[in-house]
Amino acid sequence: MADEGYFYIPDDDILREVGRIVIRHGHLDHLLRLAIKRFLGISIEDEGYASETRGMSSALRERLQELTTAKFKDNPDKRGLFESLLAVAEAQTKRRNTLVHAVWMHVPGKAPALYDKDGTAYPIPTIEILRDIERMIDVVKNILNFSSRGV
Repeated sequence: MADEGYFYIPDDDILREVGRIVIRHGHLDHLLRLAIKRFLGISIEDEGYASETRGMSSALRERLQELTTAKFKDNPDKRGLFESLLAVAEAQTKRRNTLVHAVWMHVPGKAPALYDKDGTAYPIPTIEILRDIERMIDVVKNILNFSSRGV
């Protein structure tokens, strides 16, 4: 693939939307840390805060899943809400990771695409698709923020 094509830079509108997704995803990671802090009833000054909230998105989701299971073992509705939020967060992280970590390439005779490390090609997303990712990240972030208060 690399020998056949050349790197592709999308237009500025696409680049802006990808940048917005990256920033919003950073906000989502912060909200996952905040939710963990709230579940544990600790502050950011507590010694355990750094160890409880370290890691990438997947580690944060796993830790929050553990806390959700323990906290809401007798409340399936609350547990289901948080599990659903974590599932949507995971899906949006995967979408973001493809945008950020795939190689944007244009192979002659083909439309530009994003190529994953295994060679899988994904079409260049439209502005509408990118805005959908942004909206979904914001929805998860906002519901998680609201729902984790006072747990």
